[in-house]
Amino acid sequence: MLYEDYDARAKAVAACVDEGKYTEALKLLQSLIDSDLSDIDKSMMSVNMAVVYEKMEQPERALEWYDRGIMYEAIYLRCLVAEHKAAYLFKLKRFAECLSIYEELLPQGFQTEVDKLRMRQNIESAKNAMR
Repeated sequence: MLYEDYDARAKAVAACVDEGKYTEALKLLQSLIDSDLSDIDKSMMSVNMAVVYEKMEQPERALEWYDRGIMYEAIYLRCLVAEHKAAYLFKLKRFAECLSIYEELLPQGFQTEVDKLRMRQNIESAKNAMR
């Protein structure tokens, strides 16, 4: 896909979301995911799908899309989508599930020291919320 096409579609998605046209945004995002985008870009489009479902108050569908995004990014030793999912679970007050994700991510060898610090802080926040 040419960058110009990707950029135009991404801007169209943002406009749809801003206007509350969630079904249209989902269709545009799905077309991007079904295209020849890189897996990392597909992982970010999956996050965007999840966010739209969050706005539609469909948390289980949002979580499904976070899981899809995690599958796209995992082979590249990335965890941005996983962290987004954990943050969303925290927002849903599903602290044990949130904690589980952070505890799984923390010992991964690809985490930088800054990542580890953030993970430890998020683990502590989830534990405090469970008390």
